[in-house]
Amino acid sequence: MALPGYWFSKNPDRAWAEKFYLIFIPLFFGYNAMIQKMKWLDAGDFWHITQNIIMWLPYCVILPLILRRNSGQRWQDSYWFKYQLWLAVWVFYATYFHTEYFFDILHMRYHFQFLSPQMYFDSYLLGPNEATALAEHKKIPIGMYLNTMAFFGVYHNAAVVCMRRVRTMFENKSAGVRQVAWIIIVILAALFFAWAETFFYMTGDSAGIVWYENLPAMLKVGSFCYALYFVVSFPNVYRLEEDGQKWPWSRVIIDGTDTGRDTPVRALRVSAGDHTIVLRHPFAR
Repeated sequence: MALPGYWFSKNPDRAWAEKFYLIFIPLFFGYNAMIQKMKWLDAGDFWHITQNIIMWLPYCVILPLILRRNSGQRWQDSYWFKYQLWLAVWVFYATYFHTEYFFDILHMRYHFQFLSPQMYFDSYLLGPNEATALAEHKKIPIGMYLNTMAFFGVYHNAAVVCMRRVRTMFENKSAGVRQVAWIIIVILAALFFAWAETFFYMTGDSAGIVWYENLPAMLKVGSFCYALYFVVSFPNVYRLEEDGQKWPWSRVIIDGTDTGRDTPVRALRVSAGDHTIVLRHPFAR
């Protein structure tokens, strides 16, 4: 007997994008493995930008633009574009501001020895002392913004598909059971992607360029801090045109901004033990 529930959105436009971005996952892993094995992760200014653009732009933006040209709606009204717009806003906050906490609290380090000083872009007032940040490997390269678009695109799309499967399995259950199931799948998805990135990316051939000073502690404890990103962002992006209602760009940008604004406050308070996270209902406005 088949289990109740479904994987993909009932919104056909969104369902197409979800399936399309799931196909990206093996390509994403293959491309990253090739870059690391060939020692191209740190290879100067031009390649730093180029390799990260190639990782994200051709498949995630240009290809759906071509494939959906006869879909019956304008590209700027399509879910795939709004998903990328939402990610771009969220990624800016996560990279420009939040990475500073990864330097100071979780002791993450970047060491791109072939990049010129002008290839870094991060918050001047937040985080480490700007006079010593580069020498201490606490500066954010521009390419990491493009890199994160691909990484977060994979995480959020895969997580939402799994979250929907669990949520719809319990549609006919009581409100309490539905809420507990939702909380559990959000937490599990957040922890999985936070831990998996650290384990698979930080321990590979990139370890001399991107690393944590105490990797075992990061895997055991820091992953819970990183997961707080996704405890906020996964339920937020779940709502994006899930009910078929078209979101204007303004709402997409505001929601991405709200995700970026909420995350560090909640993460810092939870890690300090003086605040309880409230998981959002998937259709809360």
